[in-house]
Amino acid sequence: MIRYRGNGRATVFLEGEINRTTVPAVGAALATCLANRMTDIDVDLGAVGFCDASGLNVFLEVSQHLAASEGELRLHRPAPVVSRLLDLTGTGFLLAEENSGVEQPPAETAQPSSGAA
Repeated sequence: MIRYRGNGRATVFLEGEINRTTVPAVGAALATCLANRMTDIDVDLGAVGFCDASGLNVFLEVSQHLAASEGELRLHRPAPVVSRLLDLTGTGFLLAEENSGVEQPPAETAQPSSGAA
């Protein structure tokens, strides 16, 4: 689910696992934000139990795209296994500051049949 917050900001709520099977849905959700000219994207990972390198690559690509226009992609509420991936790969800069205040997740998170976004 994507929630547009105005001023070029959006929050993307993901759930399930992010892997090579589900990464197209994650990429599509983030591409929708870019197509709608969002310059700051918060990704809530509170309901994501796993993310592999293919998911990390999507986050990095979108982060680089946003940085070129002085925007930012921030990851919020990662599971310990996702935090570990970010630590091991030196990509912890994608993590939001602890108290940056991403919106609360909606009561029902949209997910594709593959389970990621």
